[in-house]
Amino acid sequence: MEEEHENTSALILVVDDEEFFRTFVREALEQVGFEVCEASNGAQALEQFASRRPDLIVMDVVMPVMHGFSACAKLRESAEGSRVPILIMTGLDDADSIARAYEHGATDFIAKPMHAAILGHRVRYMLRGSITLNALLRSEARLGLAQRIAKIGNWEWHPPTDRFTASPELCRLMGIRLQEFGGTKEAFLKMIHEEDRNRVDHALKSILEERKPCDIDHRIILPNGGEFAMNLQAEAVFDDQLKSLTIVGTAKDISERKRSEREIHRLAYYDSLTGLPNRVLFKDRVTQALTHARRYQTILAVLFLDLDRFKVINDTLGHNVGDLFLKQVADRLADSVRHSDSIGRLVEQGETHELARLGGDEFTVLLTNIRDAQDAGTVARRILEALSKSFLIDGHEISVTASVGIAIFPTDGDSVDLLLKSSDVAMYHVKEEGRNNFQFYSKTMNALAAERLEMENDLRKALERHEFIVYYQPQVEIRTNRIVGAEALVRWRHPHRGMLLPAEFFPVAIETGMIQKLDQEVLFVACRQNKAWQDAGRTPIRVSVNVSNSFFHGTSLTSAITRALQETQLDPECLELELTESITMLQELRAMGVRLSIDDFGTGYSSLSHLQRFPLNILKIDQSFVLGVTRNAANASITRAIISLAHSMNLSVLAEGVETEEQLELLRQQECDQVQGYIFGRPMPEEEFVELLARTSFPPRNRRAA
Repeated sequence: MEEEHENTSALILVVDDEEFFRTFVREALEQVGFEVCEASNGAQALEQFASRRPDLIVMDVVMPVMHGFSACAKLRESAEGSRVPILIMTGLDDADSIARAYEHGATDFIAKPMHAAILGHRVRYMLRGSITLNALLRSEARLGLAQRIAKIGNWEWHPPTDRFTASPELCRLMGIRLQEFGGTKEAFLKMIHEEDRNRVDHALKSILEERKPCDIDHRIILPNGGEFAMNLQAEAVFDDQLKSLTIVGTAKDISERKRSEREIHRLAYYDSLTGLPNRVLFKDRVTQALTHARRYQTILAVLFLDLDRFKVINDTLGHNVGDLFLKQVADRLADSVRHSDSIGRLVEQGETHELARLGGDEFTVLLTNIRDAQDAGTVARRILEALSKSFLIDGHEISVTASVGIAIFPTDGDSVDLLLKSSDVAMYHVKEEGRNNFQFYSKTMNALAAERLEMENDLRKALERHEFIVYYQPQVEIRTNRIVGAEALVRWRHPHRGMLLPAEFFPVAIETGMIQKLDQEVLFVACRQNKAWQDAGRTPIRVSVNVSNSFFHGTSLTSAITRALQETQLDPECLELELTESITMLQELRAMGVRLSIDDFGTGYSSLSHLQRFPLNILKIDQSFVLGVTRNAANASITRAIISLAHSMNLSVLAEGVETEEQLELLRQQECDQVQGYIFGRPMPEEEFVELLARTSFPPRNRRAA
């Protein structure tokens, strides 16, 4: 009913030079509900159409000024009049006029004289057809737009005739014009990448033979040589008698999807910093290699590599430099293992290795089909040699070494996890033995690894339970024998192993990153205890605390010092930090009033640069020089030179490890300011140190010639 209402409310233009006939047509159309406007010749018809835009035109042929054929042709030349329905009125037996009417663009004709009711029905049906045609054209336009937006084309293939029709959008996707397409299946197949062509052809034939829908991805080669990925879907369509078969399909540009899939694959299986395979992909490659090795009874090796002291580089120079450094390490590793052509062959790919970054500064190498285990050692040696040359990163010259553990299949494990575990254990054994080397796994290492893991777990619990205590060793002024300071030294009261010295747990604390929390705890305890001594009426002394590399990055050190001093209310002059490496925030610490000393002076690679650059208070002479100072002239010369150098720069000097009267006397003669060592006391618990501190000074020592 809605469609009928739309038809009868339409505007009809009646064109005839006879007024009587125009009136007849008007009354006939108005009687069925149409609105009517009139024109007496073709020229007036064009004017009326331009101003009123009628939905249909009923037009006579023979008229003055401009006849109906010319008016019809003019209308068809314009975009607005190209689709308006035109009903030509002709004589009953004027066949020539009927033919000319269609030639000039008429939609239909009706013979004069005519019946009013028939005229109304004819106009209604013509309008209905026009509405349907316009709707179809709009639908096709929307479909075409949707296909362009979605980058989807459609096609049909009629196998009996091999006629293959492609939509304009499909031709556009393939980079050709519609008229350039060959119109056969072979023409379409020629547009497909030659590596995919047979696969697509087979899929199309399967539709014919098995009536199975097709869904396949392939590549299209463009006329300019470029290519893009396309998804092709198709199925068979039969006529009403189930005889004639046509294959109907779509073709969609999926280049973006393929790019996204590649990116997702890269993120899932490759390290974003170095571009190397990550742990997931490496384990998958090892699994494949193990399958091959079991089948052909070959051996393979997994190398586990960890950079030595990388955390120092990261903390000192920052993460940006650290990332650049890791990228250069990855490049150098790739170059070094790439030269192992005679050593390994990756399964079915002809490559010689598989290098991966597991995370942080950990890398792994897979070697397949090696002749014997020593080949893996050759590769490890080549890696260490490659890393031995210094790196230049952002203006910084960086030297690094590595520890490499090697596990062999099948002796050291028959699975990915076991091989990684064994190589990891071997790598940690290298670190414990001094780093910068490689080591093959052995079963005896398991006990050591288990012990290290136990130590790591115990250390973590100890920090939570506050099992660490601080011992103090007095620092004495030589001239007065007065206690002027104490070095705070951490001890671990282990619940099962008793009292442990730092050498027994510091390496694990450093490697696991727990050293910073441990340093911070020692700092707070020392500051709190020193303040308590002063509050109890003791003479103020300074407490010296070692600061490790864990605090050297950013503002963590200054923040920790500020918080400790604020919470304990200790005078900054009573806190001394012992530094063994160069750091950037010393000026800020010195401005806070904290005293600074260089520990183990004479043993570091940049000791003189420390003196030039940083606002220090004290130099500590390492005990290795003091130990032989009375027996070795070279040692005595070194201590004398250090003392003279320090005094020339207004620095005090403290000698560590003083054990004998002879050593003390010689240092006194060399005008050393302070000493620390067993001669005045070993590191002791706080209770014993308080008793010692109560005396303030030691009795005068016997003076002997050096």
